[in-house]
This record gives sequence, C-alpha cells and structure tokens, in this order.
Amino acid sequence: MLSFIKMMYQFGCPIEGYVSTGAITPDQYKQITGNDYVASKS
Repeated sequence: MLSFIKMMYQFGCPIEGYVSTGAITPDQYKQITGNDYVASKS
C-alpha cells in the first residue's frame, strides 16, 4: 500500500486522506512528501 501511495503522490494526487483514514502514519506522510502532516480542521 505504501508504494501505491508514493506513486499517487508522484502523479500529483493529494495523499492527506490516506493519513486521516489510517492507511499511512503522519511520519510516513512526512517521509513521502517532506512536509509535516497537518490534520484538517473540518
């Protein structure tokens, strides 16, 4: 699953939803994007 999410990010897709659903951790999000994960306030 992680390799799929990395590929989606490389294609320009947003991947924040994968963190909110628990598919990846905030740490994995940072490893992929280089940015800290900030949870949506909505």
